[in-house]
Amino acid sequence: MKEMRDDMPDREAIEELVRHVTAAVPEAEVHAVPDASGLLVRVVAEAFASVGEAERKQWVDRGLPATAAARVHSWELLTPAEAQWYGDLSADAGRTPGWPLAFELAEGATPQDITFASDLDDDLASAPVVTFYSLKGGVGRSTALVAAARRLSSEHGLRVLCIDMDLEAPGLDTLFGIEGEVGSDQGVLSALLQYEFGDEPSVLQHVVPVDDAGRLYCMPAGRIDSTYAAQLRSLEPEIWYRERVNALHKLVDDVRTSNLRPDVVLIDSRTGMSPVAAPLLFDVSDMAVVCFHPHGQARPGTELLTKALLRSTTRRPARVALTPEPRFVVSPMPPGLSAARLAERAKSWVEGWLEPFGTARGEARALSAEEITHVVPYNADVAFSDTVATAGGELAPYARIADWIVQIVPEPAPEPALHRRTSAGKAAALRQLSFSTGTAELLDHEEFLQDYVVTRQVNETADPDVPLILGRKGTGKTALFRWLAAGGLAGWKPVCVATPNQFRERPDWSFGPENYAAIDAALNRNRLDWGAFWQVLATLAIYRTHGPAADLGAPHPAMEGIGPGDYAATRVIVDVLADPMGPLQCADWLRRADAQGDRLILLFDGLDTAFGHSPDHRRLRSAAISGLLTKQADLAPRLKNVRFKILVRQDIWHGLRFENKSHFYGLSRRLQWEEREEYFKVVLKRAVRAEAFREILGAVNDQLPETDVASWSPAQVAAAWGALVGERMRGERTAFTSNWVWNRLADGNGDHSPRSLLQLFAAALEWEREEEKRSGYDRSVLRPRSLALSLERVSEPALSALLDEEFQELRDVANALREYGRTPVGEDVLEDALGKTPEDLIGLAQEAGLIAVIDSDGAVRSFRVPDLYRWALSVTRRGPM
Repeated sequence: MKEMRDDMPDREAIEELVRHVTAAVPEAEVHAVPDASGLLVRVVAEAFASVGEAERKQWVDRGLPATAAARVHSWELLTPAEAQWYGDLSADAGRTPGWPLAFELAEGATPQDITFASDLDDDLASAPVVTFYSLKGGVGRSTALVAAARRLSSEHGLRVLCIDMDLEAPGLDTLFGIEGEVGSDQGVLSALLQYEFGDEPSVLQHVVPVDDAGRLYCMPAGRIDSTYAAQLRSLEPEIWYRERVNALHKLVDDVRTSNLRPDVVLIDSRTGMSPVAAPLLFDVSDMAVVCFHPHGQARPGTELLTKALLRSTTRRPARVALTPEPRFVVSPMPPGLSAARLAERAKSWVEGWLEPFGTARGEARALSAEEITHVVPYNADVAFSDTVATAGGELAPYARIADWIVQIVPEPAPEPALHRRTSAGKAAALRQLSFSTGTAELLDHEEFLQDYVVTRQVNETADPDVPLILGRKGTGKTALFRWLAAGGLAGWKPVCVATPNQFRERPDWSFGPENYAAIDAALNRNRLDWGAFWQVLATLAIYRTHGPAADLGAPHPAMEGIGPGDYAATRVIVDVLADPMGPLQCADWLRRADAQGDRLILLFDGLDTAFGHSPDHRRLRSAAISGLLTKQADLAPRLKNVRFKILVRQDIWHGLRFENKSHFYGLSRRLQWEEREEYFKVVLKRAVRAEAFREILGAVNDQLPETDVASWSPAQVAAAWGALVGERMRGERTAFTSNWVWNRLADGNGDHSPRSLLQLFAAALEWEREEEKRSGYDRSVLRPRSLALSLERVSEPALSALLDEEFQELRDVANALREYGRTPVGEDVLEDALGKTPEDLIGLAQEAGLIAVIDSDGAVRSFRVPDLYRWALSVTRRGPM
């Protein structure tokens, strides 16, 4: 007998039955198949040839344990000759996927491993099957299928075949607008009946083209006429798994191998627990798109369905057993304030259904509601239309469903030249590639200049007429500072006035918290503001860095012969501030230096952490930076050749209050990565340093190895990116690696850190080097899966950089999130965890991108934790139930 799956509840009874029958009838061949009524048992033995049916039954009944006998609803006791007339029961032994068996599985043991088609590095051997299903009607299931089909054919250029298996209430032909083209005896029902009666129908005769491009086809259920109901009554789905030829399997196999050769097959299933729906979901489908509305009535059944799916295995032959991939479409989502609340309720349900299967997927491949759930808003035009239009606006809400499906569609074979070059050069490329993950402050000078990408954004923010550069944590402020400090701005001499703490060339007059505390005391003693200090400090920095014409002398006598170290610099500034004429003397020297004609760019960075992190330190920082900006606004009209370049963290700028803040409107730029192609150049510039990778790029475009990465067009970036890590992502939210990286590395404000990008690729490179020893992959240097399995290693340093380097005051917020352990999190939960006055910390956490607000119905705000930090906080995507 073929082995039954280990997680079947009646496994012990089957084993007991087989032992008894083989003992009672030596050399018998025994097959047991579960179906909706119990077990169908076939015993084939030559010994039966000499006895009649009653005696055969006595043989197997004698001494049969009651536990096993109770499971059997039908016996077939046959000789080998007789068995030929009954068909091959063993072809699908143990695989009769009816609803009773599915729901028994749903309550069974959790599988040790769950592998989806999208987990595989290799493509599926044939077109994937995606079934659209809903437990209840009225949730837009068929509309979602038709819209996804149109997107797949028009936007992705795929050849799509849609099969209407909602035989009791067909309608795909109407939604496609082809109902008038369906002929008599054409369609799914007619084809299935022909298979049941042993015929070999020409499957393409049952297919109707939908578009003129030859990419979209429909196999309707059939023409609704006087014979349709009679044909439907004749259909017997229950016998498919007991016949030599399984009609459903035959239909799917024939459309795959027909001249049509679809890239993907989409099936519209009957609502509810119909006999046809179960085999579609639990046997033939590679992906199941489950549509539901988050009403309480839908919850128990959809939960049971999800658990049954995740304990099933498809009939598709593969190196490992594959599980149907669940995806959830929440529809229709009503407009108004309740939409976000209902969407979060649905995702919370899904997260709870998935939770028992977390260990079966492993942490790196864990399922999450956010990734596999999509909300479709209500649209009256779509709801009351007879057909699903081709207009992009109406199809746009269904784009994500199409992206899910693209993940498992076999990719076109790469260009032969690229394939050969990747195969030949991958080993060398893996050895040569290196993605430095150090901070901009610590990188070696030459290495930094070699790797820094001068993008359009850099040129805009580096403009000398832009004194204020704003940016959130990790967006590249310090990298821009280093580039300017290295003389990147042609025609301007850099002067480092204030630098980050870890900057290797940090001058003595770039201060820390103790120095600034001493300066603050001196300002208070002398009744001076912070503007006076910055004027003195800038003068000292210019004097020590460039020493303009000798006839200018020292800005102040205290600065002559200054010794080394930050103490000496602090002592000198305190002495100048103590002199009633000191600040004025420095201002006069600065104007005379400006008249000398040397164009100087004064650089101020690292101010966010230089003052310390306590509340008193932050108040001091606000006063000091306000004074610096006020002084810039005061000096700018008087200086022609000396310019200020002040880099300030975005949240600090928002919190500043000073009289002439409006002066900087139009004179500031925000440093952020708005274009993903520019962002990806950061990692591609590191990659092209590897000679073997440049040779691979030559097969993509012979201009790429010879052209500076900074000047690459978006199309060239996409080509190089594909050669490095492939185009399509597997098993995640989006179908493309570029989308996946862009979305996963965004903080709560949508900002992106180049450091996180490099850390991701460094971890992926390390993983790929080991994986390549076990299984080769030559579509790209790094397989897309390497990114998904490396994200966890990026999250911890990203959170550490946020909390340790920039926002130490947010550690309490991080601890509250870690303790709650889920996302989204309600504002009330954070308030309770943070104490009496949490508003400032919650607002700061938003500013820093640690959390992002989710629109709600106005009662209590909810916040989500971005993926970039979620791993490090051990937060799952399961919000309040």
